[in-house]
Amino acid sequence: IGRAKALQIWYKALTTYMTSSTNYAAARTASLNAATALYGANSAEYAAVGNAFAGINVGGHINPPADGVTVTNPGSQSATVGTAVSLQIQASSTNSGALSYSASGLPAGLSISSSTGLISGTPTAAGTSSTTVTVTDSAGKTGTAAFSWTVSPTGGGCSATQLLANPGFESGNTGWTASSGVITTDSGQASHGGSYKAWLDGYGSSHTDTLSQSVTIPAGCKATLTFWLHIDSAETTTSTQYDKLTLTAGSTTLATYSNLNKASGYTQKTFDLSSLAGQTVALKFNGVEDSSLQTSFVVDDTALTTS
Repeated sequence: IGRAKALQIWYKALTTYMTSSTNYAAARTASLNAATALYGANSAEYAAVGNAFAGINVGGHINPPADGVTVTNPGSQSATVGTAVSLQIQASSTNSGALSYSASGLPAGLSISSSTGLISGTPTAAGTSSTTVTVTDSAGKTGTAAFSWTVSPTGGGCSATQLLANPGFESGNTGWTASSGVITTDSGQASHGGSYKAWLDGYGSSHTDTLSQSVTIPAGCKATLTFWLHIDSAETTTSTQYDKLTLTAGSTTLATYSNLNKASGYTQKTFDLSSLAGQTVALKFNGVEDSSLQTSFVVDDTALTTS
């Protein structure tokens, strides 16, 4: 570890951890404590001190850490929207020099200091993130730690509310922007409830239908989108998506369905939109049909609820 580090460790051990009655075994303990304080318990310096004493038959051998960076995993984290957080990432390296820090998958509103490894900020949206911290040493060696981070909505800040206008289409086109004829009482396809539904495509020729509504999701809320979907198709293939229905929330694609998903009856679909809290987003169904063999995408009884 070099003379300079050895002198630092020995000086700290003498001035901080030893007394006039310290024996060999206690001197080993004091020196290891000093190495821990200066360089960390997983450092090459710590192992070198222990092995120096082992060389004179005081204590056992300590395996040095593998070459590179060791990052201490902080474990699963939790936070609350609107409440500041601070998490110090602990890391060490067998190589001298400064460490640099980066992170992916941090909850919205949080960032990491590239020089200190301190994650700080105020979460802005509820949800669970898969976070990975990467630490790089002066030799280009890296170490990582992956953990989950769950952000809960602000306590008491959200009530159970349904946000969509005309969610079951029973008021016709009110609240929705739709292609002509999409919101209908046509008996060719049954509704899930009531008389109206949104029937996209089903022409058996090249055609595109859209259905959309803009909605504001309150900040700090958990938001859940649900709707009932029936897909009827004359396509017989079991491998090719000829006709597709794509659901988006703003720029995020939530799901894509096709003629391969045809089935009798309705199926309820559910999506967590909590990550979009605090934003106004356009929920959009986009149905695209090819030149032959109809596929009908029938949507009914939608809801976007907060809690």
